[in-house]
Amino acid sequence: MAYEALYTTVRPKTLAQLLGQEHISETLAQAIVNDRLSHAYLLVGTRGTGKTSTARILARAMNCEKVLAAQKEKRPLKTYEIPCGECPSCKSIDSSPDNIEFDAASNRSVDDVQRLLSTANLAPLQSRVKTFIIDEVHMLSFEAVNSILKLIEEPPPRVAFFLATTEFNKVPQTIRSRCQILNFHLIPNETIGPYLRKLSKSKDVELSQEAAKKIARLAAGSMRDAVTYFDQCYATGNKTISLSDVEKVLGLVSDADLDAIITAVKTENRTMLDTALERVFRTGLSSISIAESLLVRLRDEEFNQLKRRNTSELNMLENFSEEVRKILVEMQYSGVPDIIFEMALMKLAAPKNSDSADEMDGDFDELTGDSIDDVKKIISGMVSSQRDNDKNLISALQMAKIVSFNNGVLVLSFASPTIGGMLNDVRMAKLENYLSQKMNRTIKVQRVLNQKDSGSIRLFN
Repeated sequence: MAYEALYTTVRPKTLAQLLGQEHISETLAQAIVNDRLSHAYLLVGTRGTGKTSTARILARAMNCEKVLAAQKEKRPLKTYEIPCGECPSCKSIDSSPDNIEFDAASNRSVDDVQRLLSTANLAPLQSRVKTFIIDEVHMLSFEAVNSILKLIEEPPPRVAFFLATTEFNKVPQTIRSRCQILNFHLIPNETIGPYLRKLSKSKDVELSQEAAKKIARLAAGSMRDAVTYFDQCYATGNKTISLSDVEKVLGLVSDADLDAIITAVKTENRTMLDTALERVFRTGLSSISIAESLLVRLRDEEFNQLKRRNTSELNMLENFSEEVRKILVEMQYSGVPDIIFEMALMKLAAPKNSDSADEMDGDFDELTGDSIDDVKKIISGMVSSQRDNDKNLISALQMAKIVSFNNGVLVLSFASPTIGGMLNDVRMAKLENYLSQKMNRTIKVQRVLNQKDSGSIRLFN
């Protein structure tokens, strides 16, 4: 038998198991005890928050024999008793012809809806109440919506409708006004994390607290997504699941690498930043995903510093976050987001109060010295050999201009500090070594910002 996804086996079966939606479970419990359930509910909320599960719980509760007995006796019920899950009705409802469930995203035409609702006017065959669960109701066509309005407004006896949607604004007002609306909240991380650890123990697996927090944050309020992420890690067969395991299995940027980027910018250490960026790009994630992960990490650090009341550190993190937000906007509209991301971070990591000897503004009127053509040929060969290894080096050289080459000193000009910053100390040393080997003598490289750009020529035409 094929493995069954974990999220399908741990779906809430009672109102008590509906985590993070206590405002709904308590309200529905009172309505059930007092026999005041509506014939039509509109369940609204983002994915994985329990809308369809709640609809199924209500469908069972309307037909549960123990719930019906409690209603007759006017006996209060606890949320874990609704429904009982043990009576014949609860056990058979999934296969009952009186419980009809369909997805409006794939059955959205008027013909589809009329076919699926054709039995609404017929008495239930087995159950007390015939139930219709319609998922993604906002996807119904205009004609399909009109075809069910009369049914919802004046339902046949012993019929109930449960309409679920992730986009409330797309549900016609005519539908909204005929239903009681249940608004599902995003499930807090403080609820998801402990639940995952409890679930892992039931599977004889130890999920670390840091790993549970990471999955909860990644799930963004969706319990189904959280269980799916845990299931992916559980499938590895490890008896313990650590934070590093979660990051590795789910292909995430590690917190350690993100912290290294933050530290490198904070300490103005471009070499450290270059090493950290090389590691995060090896994950295979897009630069936009990495930038978004960095923004989330900065947000966490900001709140940590806020608790510690470290004003100076908080100000630095706020400024850094603001720059990353700007970078993200620019990356969205750029054909080379990787380069934009790296250049911007290198600029942020640049020394703030130093006049580097290799970043002076220059004013050069003519090229002098050794053969420029030889240098261009050698660097062209280097670019070809580095094409798959160091994209920043390639980009920097492609945008560079030769100002002079004299006495073994090659002066390269860049249009801005950001572009010049791509040729960092590590890459400059790599270029010097390559030139020295090819020309059989010591070659030094200087980097300048040539504002007037007079007389210089491009390395690549």
